[in-house]
Amino acid sequence: MDEDGSAAAPEPVTARVGPWPAGDATDPDAGLVRRLMGVPAPALAIMDATGRVVDANDSFLRLGGVGREELEAGRLRWDALAAPESPAAGAHALDMLRRLGTAGPLETEYVRPDGSRVPVRVAALGLEQPERLLVLVQDLTPRRRAEEALRFLSDASRELAEVRAEPEAILAGVAHLAVSAMATWCLVDVLEEDGNFRRVAQAHREPGCEALLREAPRYPPITDAQSPLFQALARGESRVYPDFLPEHQVLMARGAGALAQLEQLGARSVMLVPMRSRGHAVGLLTFASCDVGRRYGSEDLEMVEELARRVVAAVENARLYHQGQDAVRLRDEFLGIASHELKTPLTPLRLRLQMLQRQTEGALRTGEPLSPERLSEGLDVALRQVRKLADLVDNLLDVSRITAGRMKLELEDVDLAALASELVSRFTPSAVQFGCTLELHAPAAVVGRWDRLRVEQVVTNLLTNALKYGAGRPVVVRVEGVGERARLTVQDHGIGIAEEDLGRIFERFERAVSDRHYGGLGLGLYITRQIVEALGGTVRVSSRPGMGSTFTLELPLGAP
Repeated sequence: MDEDGSAAAPEPVTARVGPWPAGDATDPDAGLVRRLMGVPAPALAIMDATGRVVDANDSFLRLGGVGREELEAGRLRWDALAAPESPAAGAHALDMLRRLGTAGPLETEYVRPDGSRVPVRVAALGLEQPERLLVLVQDLTPRRRAEEALRFLSDASRELAEVRAEPEAILAGVAHLAVSAMATWCLVDVLEEDGNFRRVAQAHREPGCEALLREAPRYPPITDAQSPLFQALARGESRVYPDFLPEHQVLMARGAGALAQLEQLGARSVMLVPMRSRGHAVGLLTFASCDVGRRYGSEDLEMVEELARRVVAAVENARLYHQGQDAVRLRDEFLGIASHELKTPLTPLRLRLQMLQRQTEGALRTGEPLSPERLSEGLDVALRQVRKLADLVDNLLDVSRITAGRMKLELEDVDLAALASELVSRFTPSAVQFGCTLELHAPAAVVGRWDRLRVEQVVTNLLTNALKYGAGRPVVVRVEGVGERARLTVQDHGIGIAEEDLGRIFERFERAVSDRHYGGLGLGLYITRQIVEALGGTVRVSSRPGMGSTFTLELPLGAP
């Protein structure tokens, strides 16, 4: 090894049949060469002028991938080892030897009989024995691997720095980068909360093999007691198989079909490296090499483990970036909707107050008394708009309390059936305005320990939505006791909700309809869910577009 830790490259190495000649006892080289040939490292060989290897130590033979029988049979030649595309290297070395007595160090590649290549550094010097050269060969594979690893991690870091990309796009980029540098094929799986792996990316060096790779067997869940390998991976333990053998294949694939698919991919060496976040496995990187002579080792494993750490950080950064972008978008949408919703009651309130002001000024000028009916009507309108403003502000304050964890509950015995009856009576005038009827089915009292005002707020929100989106059709409210729980349902027969929107309508500022056609801040159902969950209950919805919606509220009868 050189001082920089790099390995030497092969230069013209000659082969010789038979041992180093006994020669004269006074030959200054004979004893030295015999001792050198017994040294295990570095790789040493003796060449003659024709290019045959006369003698070599075991390190040289291992480096060239040849046996000692080849050497002793006289069939080992340097030009059989040297890379065919660099013949000038040997001629240049011989010219240096003639002029200077030494040659090198020069870097090239040896080509083994199995076709694999070894990067080497070669130096040579002439011996006193006529037409004999001592060749020293250093394996540069460790250095090349280290350079490749640094290059790969550098390229990966540039790829991972793009936080604007979606997380799965980042993982796909990593897979393609892997096959461009150190793998024949690469798989990326994420670990779901239920313990199942979900494949999100795959890449193959040969584009024609992409279809085959897409059919690669899926990994068993970590909850499977018969998959100790994947249980270990879930604990964050990496695995490297320098030689990927049949007994390793059965750990990764279940059943004859899956094994056959894995065998078709032709992996000779494999690494399995978990991606971990906050102490838990969140995914898995699979690197496979199909190249002869490319065996993964501990250095490769360390490099891919470092890559996994960077990938997790990049995915987390991208996720946070997109969450931030979504939050900004929601904020902007909310500000637009809030300004509109706050302006809606303010406009009639201002107009009504201006009208009352004009009427008062006119009465003062003329001395005529104000009409009590007109004054009462004007004040009623103003008070309705003030109540709307108060409701909007209360919703905003509720969101602030919920976000800060400061929503307090005042528990007392509440009859849900009686509360529903009271609210249905209160909403009956509104139902008439919407052109629909309100029906209540509450055959018996259902008493639980809840916060009365908060439960009233929840039912009010559900009734408000039912009337708003009920398309003038009947709205039915049912209250019943089910075991240790109270159940209230509000069913309308209106516009309904699309299936893709059902999961998000309970989030902040989310709406399943256009705000241009229906008012509101998109906070009612969010607040509803937070209150219900704080009381230890659940709220859910079932709906079909054009067929109406049914919201079901369930609360435990006892205190949460």
